[in-house]
Amino acid sequence: MASGKYFNKGVKALDSPHVGHVVRETDDKIVVFGGGDDRYDIPKSKIKFVSGNVLIDLPVYEIVKKYKVERNEPLPAGKEVKDPWTRTGNVDLATYEREYPKSLFNKGVRTQDEEHVGHVMKETDDKIVVWGHYDWRFDVPKSKIIAVGRNVILGMDYKDVFKYKVDRNEPLPED
Repeated sequence: MASGKYFNKGVKALDSPHVGHVVRETDDKIVVFGGGDDRYDIPKSKIKFVSGNVLIDLPVYEIVKKYKVERNEPLPAGKEVKDPWTRTGNVDLATYEREYPKSLFNKGVRTQDEEHVGHVMKETDDKIVVWGHYDWRFDVPKSKIIAVGRNVILGMDYKDVFKYKVDRNEPLPED
């Protein structure tokens, strides 16, 4: 879904070993999903060092104060050509859904017992990759989807989603 040297890497602050992980990279910033519903759009100019993780040259309280955004806001245009958000700047979700009505990308994912699982970050012919809370990643077969509207509804209870939990550092499934 996204490419670049930052995608899927852990993010650290000067005073915190874990801020979150990079879910999107643009030409000038990285989008980081943290614990809970935390999301930070951090300028690349604030990156101090990159190796196995991305070190942000700020303490965590400054990252929160300056770069925290609502997690459900549309993601900015990414670097990859296959990324559907290819225009410059942000694209509102309604515009995206009109152009890509069958895509599940960026939709919320819930279980039939109405628990929030996460957001679809990649879709293949037979599965969806869901980024959840606490750096959880779930590769769920599309056959488990029972409804799609504003959210993707899985035909299982929340506890059953963990059968599909994978290490978030595993390579993303191919299309």
